[in-house]
Amino acid sequence: MSIITYLRPARPEDCENIYNAHRYAVQYTCARKYDEKVLRAWLSLLNIESYLQTMADPDKALWIVDYKGHIQGFFQLDLQEAQLDALYVHPFVHNQGLGTALLQRAEYLANKASLGLLKLYASLNSIKFYEINGYDSLGECELPLNSEVTVNCLLMRKYLID
Repeated sequence: MSIITYLRPARPEDCENIYNAHRYAVQYTCARKYDEKVLRAWLSLLNIESYLQTMADPDKALWIVDYKGHIQGFFQLDLQEAQLDALYVHPFVHNQGLGTALLQRAEYLANKASLGLLKLYASLNSIKFYEINGYDSLGECELPLNSEVTVNCLLMRKYLID
């Protein structure tokens, strides 16, 4: 990772850039594994207000990765549930180590909060990434996006303490 890359907690003025990274990641990266109906329903759930709510919640963390002067990804961590709610990197900067850096920071924060494990629902396009980073499958599942559409994913877990 380059010196021009850094991680930090998100600020309210970051929300539009977080939204854009999130939208592009779903729209382009997830398109390889999901159909248009799922993508439309997924994209309809994204909104700036949700990032502000996460920032305001003391049991949650929202961090961004700044790469070459632009916010290119983020993660949302729920410390109460020991769950990584989201981790997305803009598709134009994949394979630069940004996702791994974000995941390592989320795990560090979870460890610092004395969580023994971290769980997540991996989209089908992200399973290999999480497996490479030590996550184990707990089984396939479907999450509702709305009353008519569900998204297939994999429940995964990693123990943070050996």
